[in-house]
Amino acid sequence: MSQTQKTTTSDLIMGILMLVFGIYLIFASLNMKVYSTFLDAPGFFPLILGIIFILFSLVMLVGALRGGSIEDAKKTFHKESLAALFLSSQAKRVFILSFFMVVYIYGLIGRVHFAIATVIYLFATFWYLKSTTLLKSIIISVLSALIISAVFQYAFRIPLP
Repeated sequence: MSQTQKTTTSDLIMGILMLVFGIYLIFASLNMKVYSTFLDAPGFFPLILGIIFILFSLVMLVGALRGGSIEDAKKTFHKESLAALFLSSQAKRVFILSFFMVVYIYGLIGRVHFAIATVIYLFATFWYLKSTTLLKSIIISVLSALIISAVFQYAFRIPLP
């Protein structure tokens, strides 16, 4: 598959996703409580973001449709193409890193101290990616978690879970 086919297909898919998300933002913002005027209501900024998302998605969709994205998308979503995609090493890496993130968010946060959960998550990520040596991974994970915790608790005065 050529780079142009990949680009037009991804533009089509992202354009559709952004359009749906923009519509969701607008509906969610309009359902937020208005205290005095809509300009100072909590839903004003999400409304603006929803409109921006819709405008950008329309630009992406028009460009993708002009580039022949429908035919390219049919080729991309063919059974063999999808099988090759999901069996690729990049897809495996994305699934494993996503699994780490889900375990961090839903399994560790709130059950163990934030700094400990962050150290575990960062170390597992560094270890899996083989980004550095074992000792450096431990040091970076511990220092990052401590710095993040300190900044949020003492500088921003935001309690962490």
